Amino acid sequence: MSMYQFFSFNIFLVTIITCVFYNIYSCGFNMFSSAYSVVSTSILLDNVSFYLIILVVCLGVYSQMCFYNYLSNSTKLFIILSLIFSICCFCTTNIILFWCFYELSMLPLLFLIFKDSPYSERFIAGWYFAAYLLVTSLPLLLILMYLGLMNNSLNFNCWVVNYDNWWLLIVLSFIFFTKVPLCPFHTWLPIVHAEATSIVSIFLSGYIMKLGLLGVYRCAFFIFNTSMLEYLCVCLMASILFFVVSSSELDGKRWLAFLSLAHIVVPFLGLYICDWDCTSLIFIYCFGHGLSAGLVFGVLWYFYELCNSRNWLLVKSGVSGKNSMFLLIISLLSLCSFPTSLQFFCEVQLVTQSSFSLLYWFFWCWYLFIGGLVPLILCGFTMIRCECIESHSFSFYPFYLFLFFMIVWCFGGILIL
Repeated sequence: MSMYQFFSFNIFLVTIITCVFYNIYSCGFNMFSSAYSVVSTSILLDNVSFYLIILVVCLGVYSQMCFYNYLSNSTKLFIILSLIFSICCFCTTNIILFWCFYELSMLPLLFLIFKDSPYSERFIAGWYFAAYLLVTSLPLLLILMYLGLMNNSLNFNCWVVNYDNWWLLIVLSFIFFTKVPLCPFHTWLPIVHAEATSIVSIFLSGYIMKLGLLGVYRCAFFIFNTSMLEYLCVCLMASILFFVVSSSELDGKRWLAFLSLAHIVVPFLGLYICDWDCTSLIFIYCFGHGLSAGLVFGVLWYFYELCNSRNWLLVKSGVSGKNSMFLLIISLLSLCSFPTSLQFFCEVQLVTQSSFSLLYWFFWCWYLFIGGLVPLILCGFTMIRCECIESHSFSFYPFYLFLFFMIVWCFGGILIL
């Protein structure tokens, strides 16, 4: 297959899949609306599932096609299984099926941490991730079944607002928070990212982190009011601290993991400030964040193959020309919510809707300042005194294609959607 055919096939495949989803969701579709359509008693197709499915399709198809020669057949199989189970989880309304797909979407990636990771601490990271996954699995199922019995339905779209089980909904939300993860359940993410392979890191930050938010949104959205404001304050303060901690990290993957922990608080804040008919804004942000995380992990993978290190000091020495410098700068700017990225438009909308609270305004002032400053400092570090020599290698063209597709979706996604 020639490079032109390879490039054209990728564009054709994802374009066709996107058009198919547009046709499926065409009835009553609105970008910032959460109006939903139920295809059957167990299948729910709404704007939330649309954005998350497109995210999974983009990450999955592009990575499978571009990194075809970098992945073993068994790795491809487990990745495909994770993608399929995630898509099923996004669309199901049955709590039993939701729980099954929810757990099955993470298990293949957990197995790949043990199987493919070349790092010495992979077993510690894998068991750490497994502990969070398995310990919360049975309680999650029991609570979902109990709430289903209380509402006389196993489909959560038929549940009614009932504050009699408020404490149980709080426990359910915290179980989902362990997968997001929010403070104080965040410790597994930097450890797992540091020991996982790059392709697993792309999917962990790409869509696995969003499964917890989806679970909260589907099952317990209505409890996020002033009654949990104290926990929100803790998460907002932790978000600022994550930016500070990331600035001291030299390991690129741990650096990005702490940034992801800070960024994921924004959709959680959106649960408090968005009306029911505007909650799609939360998952548009998740869509943009997943693309941005996939882009930066792809860049780190590229430089790891180039200079065999994830240390930013050595990554700087691996910048071998204007093309690699351009890719690195653009990817870092995507973490700053630089216009015209999807995160930029979502944050503008969220700041506008936060005008009723001084607490939220105070958070946004610090978040936007420090959140933009940390990636920009690193961006400036890579540009200053960069003694690079222009070089090209055919073996790196798959990385260029993957990063090109991610950049198009990150900064042009608002036009595509």
